[in-house]
Formats: sequence, C-alpha cells, structure tokens
Amino acid sequence: MLTIRLKPMGRKYRKFYRIVVAQKHKHTTKKSIEDLGWYNPYTKEKSIKQDRINHYVALNIEISDTVKSLLK
Repeated sequence: MLTIRLKPMGRKYRKFYRIVVAQKHKHTTKKSIEDLGWYNPYTKEKSIKQDRINHYVALNIEISDTVKSLLK
C-alpha cells in the first residue's frame, strides 16, 4: 500500500522534509517511489508538484495528515 508522506532530510536539529510517495509500512528513510516536493519548517517555504499529487490522488493513494495540512 502506498502513501504520500514526509521524509526527513538534513542534519540533526535542522531537518527539512521531502514530500514523497512511499510504501506505508516501511521506515521513512528507506527508498521512496517519487519525490513530489519539499518543505522547510524553519522558513515555512515549500515547493509542491501539484499535478503529480493530483495524479496519485486519482489513483486512490492515501495522504498523511501532515501532508494534508500542508496542501491546504
């Protein structure tokens, strides 16, 4: 089962996140299927490939609660 969720990147205490499509029950640092964007919580910047997210939503892929709040 696939899900759209955040993947932590960066160094300790200064993390940023990539929005990825990955297996639901695998660890977040493992290999992902596709990168859909990124989010920096310190500067509140984000870049999202909205067309690819719409593609996966049309395929009934789940979206995590955190990513849902970022998309609003």
